Amino acid sequence: MGKDAIARYCEFQRRIVQLSKELSAEMFPEGLPEGLTFSDLEEAAEQVGNQVSRDLIERHIQTRPEAAPRKCPECNGPLKPGQKRNRRLTTTRGPVSWTETTTHCPRCRRAFSPSGPDSGA
Repeated sequence: MGKDAIARYCEFQRRIVQLSKELSAEMFPEGLPEGLTFSDLEEAAEQVGNQVSRDLIERHIQTRPEAAPRKCPECNGPLKPGQKRNRRLTTTRGPVSWTETTTHCPRCRRAFSPSGPDSGA
């Protein structure tokens, strides 16, 4: 990990600590409710963490560049943009959703999805 990456990681950690303080104050403005168990607190923290994880994943999937048009693997003809389709995937943190554009080959009349092996999804 280079210097810039370490600096970004340290800043990211500092921001997470600050954000967790803010979220805690919003969740429990009067302090922890009487009768709240450690398990209840753990469950609440887990739900918040899972939501943050899902949001980060969705944000990065939505903003990644679409795969450049490729040639058809059947006829080697050019692929054209097709329809947009909604995708949903269940991760270890819960479901995430995004929209992707398919491609199609007018010559073969086959459709292709960017979520193939080389897409990273």
